[in-house]
Amino acid sequence: MDRGTGALPLQEDELENPVADLELVERAKRRESAAAEELVRRYHEKAYAVAYRTCSGDAEEAKDFTQEAFLKAFRSLHQFKGQASFYTWLYRIVVNTCLDGVRRQKRRKGFFSSWRAEEAGRGIRDEIEQSPDLNIQSNPAATLNRKELRAQVQKALEGLSSSQRMIFELKIFDEMSIPEISKAVNIAEGTVKSHLFRATRHIRKALSEWSEN
Repeated sequence: MDRGTGALPLQEDELENPVADLELVERAKRRESAAAEELVRRYHEKAYAVAYRTCSGDAEEAKDFTQEAFLKAFRSLHQFKGQASFYTWLYRIVVNTCLDGVRRQKRRKGFFSSWRAEEAGRGIRDEIEQSPDLNIQSNPAATLNRKELRAQVQKALEGLSSSQRMIFELKIFDEMSIPEISKAVNIAEGTVKSHLFRATRHIRKALSEWSEN
């Protein structure tokens, strides 16, 4: 990132009281390197996590795609209008960068390092962990089954619409609440719930069909 004329580092009071993302974006548009660096600092870990689970699960590959996504984001900052949060906008860039990269490499096998689900009643995670066939202590083949399961989850996610997938991942992997997702993607909470319901139903159905085979 080029240092713009007159670009100043973040002041001490700004470090104690974090500047809003939108202000940092506007400053980054003026090529203030400190603002761009702060955006990277805030969202690099989340972006890497998205890249890791969206791509092949290879750490170095996820690192490369994360860097590429940030470069694309800063090159297209002029297109950011603030209609959604900066993270939501960046999230879409990260996902698209990974999917494009996977297509280029003709690699579609996915690997998820973690699986979290928070649902009322019996959630997807409960279904996975309570399955006798996937209990590592009782079944030596469980490790292989878990890898197969992650591949099936990846495949199921690819069958979702972009909106459903984004909302599902924000809820399950980033552990955001319905109100937080609604604010982040700038849509009504009812629409968020609808997308989440359809995505969860689709993935549960896909996993059910896989477990029966």
